[in-house]
Amino acid sequence: MLKQLFFLIFLFSFSSVFSQNKTEQYIAKYSQIAIDEMNIYHIPASITLAQGILESGNGESRLATEGKNHFGIKCHDNWNGKTIIEDDDEKGECFRKYSKVSESYRDHSLFLTERGRYSFLFEYKQTDYKKWAKGLKKAGYATNPKYPTLLIDLIEKYDLSRFDKGAKSNKNLYFAHSYGLPYLSGVGAYYFNRKSLYYLEANTSFAFSEANFGYNYQLLSNFYSGANAGIIYLPTKEKAIVPQLSAELMYKKATKNKRFNSVLIRGGVQLPLAEMDYEFVPYLRVTYLLR
Repeated sequence: MLKQLFFLIFLFSFSSVFSQNKTEQYIAKYSQIAIDEMNIYHIPASITLAQGILESGNGESRLATEGKNHFGIKCHDNWNGKTIIEDDDEKGECFRKYSKVSESYRDHSLFLTERGRYSFLFEYKQTDYKKWAKGLKKAGYATNPKYPTLLIDLIEKYDLSRFDKGAKSNKNLYFAHSYGLPYLSGVGAYYFNRKSLYYLEANTSFAFSEANFGYNYQLLSNFYSGANAGIIYLPTKEKAIVPQLSAELMYKKATKNKRFNSVLIRGGVQLPLAEMDYEFVPYLRVTYLLR
């Protein structure tokens, strides 16, 4: 009897250690992806990792192994990609299927940022994982009443919040192409640092060109507002260079295009600071951030 008791204790201890190792392996494998997504979409990496661990069973569930789906995201009406059928709240439910795990992480970011019912989450601090965990349940991400507790327990057990504190990524700087009116095309460099965007760009048309440097601040989850300063170049005028100031509104939209990280839809007004044919120059441009 005593031998059997020792054997059961040993078996339980071994299972616990093995299970812990699986979780730690998952964290080591996917923590950088979670950090990269956090730097772009401002979803705490701790929350993303905890959800991935919980929803995918450390990446070993059928949805995760066959469908690369680590977050249990169902098809919904707007999904046009591949699918996988699995039992959940009901039998034979439709889930999204991906070609690689990083696509699942990106789709999780899009799922939270593009659906209105999750918008209140982005008012919380990026380091307040407890509010995020409770907010996910409140918004209806999961039906399990213990969902917030399960996430918080994982975060605290494995110290996942360490990934939320000033984690840096080499993907904050992007080069980009822009298209719009009256400037038809342009190039630039854009640097994201938490809620701030710094950029340097040049745009041109057949009639005139411009170059500027600017700053935008994130007001809501995907909306920015800011200003820039620079010059307008008029090759056919005597005063060829006109300094200018601009005010701008911007919407950042994620994209699944493999060439681009995201798209910036921007509108603003340039105010020339010297005599010019126009008192102000309105502009609209779409900027594609390259991966």
